Amino acid sequence: MNNRVLVLVIGGIISTGLIYTPHASAHNFGGDESASFLAKVAEIKTEVNFISKHVSEPDAIDYYADALNEYWNANDTREMGERNTLLQKEIPATINATIGDARSGNQAAVNADVSQLNGYLDEAVPVRIDKDKLSNSTVQALAVTFVLKEALEKYGDAINSTGDLNDMSQMNINGSVSSGSTGSTQQMAVTIVDQHKYYNSIGLATAAQQMFNDLAAKNPDKSTFNAKISAGLAKMIQDLNNKADANTIMTDAHVDLHRAIVSGYNIQEVPEFPMPALLVIISIVGVIAISRFRSVKLRQ
Repeated sequence: MNNRVLVLVIGGIISTGLIYTPHASAHNFGGDESASFLAKVAEIKTEVNFISKHVSEPDAIDYYADALNEYWNANDTREMGERNTLLQKEIPATINATIGDARSGNQAAVNADVSQLNGYLDEAVPVRIDKDKLSNSTVQALAVTFVLKEALEKYGDAINSTGDLNDMSQMNINGSVSSGSTGSTQQMAVTIVDQHKYYNSIGLATAAQQMFNDLAAKNPDKSTFNAKISAGLAKMIQDLNNKADANTIMTDAHVDLHRAIVSGYNIQEVPEFPMPALLVIISIVGVIAISRFRSVKLRQ
């Protein structure tokens, strides 16, 4: 290949990399985004259910209101508006109504709000997720893992863990969790420092269990894996209730559950360089190659 052809080929690659942009108009989610939305729905239902149990308790309401704002934000409202303007309005409005009625101590209104919100969220699922993704068992299993991730995060905060319970590398066979950048380990005292986050972790793990039970019922052909996952979820929830140490909870999640879910439901590892990123890298290499080529021509 001569230099002129090389430049043309590299130029074509650069153009491909630089003009790649996501489709900007109304769209439904891809696989991981679909799983994220399914998880979001389960998480919101969990938080509003807790609010209904803490009417007129300002501290609890503040905590769960913050969690709801994390799970449903302005971007979620905007994306919902791409498909359904009624749900775009009603979901955030009903979340706010639930919080407001809880602060005012109106239990009956809160119960009605929660029921209405759950209905809106159920409607939102087929609106935001394509039918083939919604019926895909791998997508549904991935949603379960996303909810479990939130449960681990909340439990870590509840016991004031210095390690990240979602980071498998911080597990230690001696029952310790890495204390951070020093690389040392310390035995975690099983003391609950935040009751709301503690109960929240159990609630989210229970929501994940319910999600999986529905998934398992639709996939009886995976009975061997289903049994392992069900047992793993039951043990994790039991250990959460028993205030087990961080390493025990991490073992439940990363060893017992992760392996069975990944194997049973064909969850693929996320590639290190997804295609758009790879194209950008190729573009940079192409620019460097052209610069060097031009430099050589100037010296000749």
